[in-house]
Amino acid sequence: MSNMLNIKWKSLSKERSDIYKALAIILIVWHNFMHLLPGPYENEFSYHEGRFQLLLDLMLSAPENSLQYLLSFFGHYGVQIFIFLSAYGLSKKYQHNTPIYRVFIWERLSKIYPAFIIAMIIWPLSAFYSYGLLGPIKVLYWNLDSILLKLTLLSNFVPGQSLSPVGPWWFIPFIAQFYFIFPLLLKVNVRYGAKSLLLIAMISVLLNYFFDLWGIFNLNFTVIGHLPVLCLGMYLAGNEDTPKISLLAVITILAIFVLGNLYPLLWWLNNLSFLMLMMVFLQVAAEHIKLGSNSRRYLNFIAGISMYLFLVNGFLRQPFIDLALRYNSWLVTLVCCLIFFILCILVALVVGKAERYFLSQPKLFNSTLFIKFKDLFIPQKQSR
Repeated sequence: MSNMLNIKWKSLSKERSDIYKALAIILIVWHNFMHLLPGPYENEFSYHEGRFQLLLDLMLSAPENSLQYLLSFFGHYGVQIFIFLSAYGLSKKYQHNTPIYRVFIWERLSKIYPAFIIAMIIWPLSAFYSYGLLGPIKVLYWNLDSILLKLTLLSNFVPGQSLSPVGPWWFIPFIAQFYFIFPLLLKVNVRYGAKSLLLIAMISVLLNYFFDLWGIFNLNFTVIGHLPVLCLGMYLAGNEDTPKISLLAVITILAIFVLGNLYPLLWWLNNLSFLMLMMVFLQVAAEHIKLGSNSRRYLNFIAGISMYLFLVNGFLRQPFIDLALRYNSWLVTLVCCLIFFILCILVALVVGKAERYFLSQPKLFNSTLFIKFKDLFIPQKQSR
């Protein structure tokens, strides 16, 4: 019983991080399917009164759809696990050696752009379903401005462009912006300690609140809106001897999260409170996933293609959503979602293979244009 009352934070190994990453992407992909069906809409980027109450009412009136409703309303919090793991992993990697800024940015962007561009090339093909033979040309023409803006990694600072042309792609500019400021956050943390991270997190929450209150801009699409989660990841990466989490602390965090679904003032803490609850739950659950088990191998596989799944799921769902809407059955909905998920895995594997082929082309990477572009980040003398 004492072990249940006090849970000590343990450093995340690569294997455990993969478990968390796999569970997070499963939550995200299934959420992205379910939230387009009739039911409660989530309070992800902004708070709307009555949505949580609608969730409860729908679950009472149609309990057979409870899984759909829960994934629709809460599944997006899987993104917070990804955000946390990104900050935690980078902080661990550069715990004892400060990254060279330009080299760091080059390394991170070179891991984003190839897969992102390949996904952008595949995405128009999905328009055959909705718009026929000319569908790919039509969607490229309609969304050309959004595509170019997305590639600049600044689309989430332009009102109305964060979720265009494919909703889940809002994450790409966000994570790139985190990479741009991470070395600075790391220096601040090293120089001023954990209190500086707490101060940054508090400033982030206040900025989110006042920007929303005054109708200036939705910071939740940008790195500024997620600094509390990022700071928590950085803090835990450098503090392995953190105090045990008591049962009272867990209950308090749970209460804050529940109240955050009812009161807009506390909603600004929901990403952080949910993540903390998930970290406690996942740390306990991971102990029961045995090494070498089929479930562990499956989760490792899903973790390995998680970024590709993130990139392709947004434009593959529509046929299966239409089918689920046509039959309006909880069983058909779950089957459609499962088939959709399998298709996402297959297309993700294609994107991964295409990326590996792209990165293996010596002619491209030895071209004058590519070398000049790389020199902006890593001058030739330094790269040698």
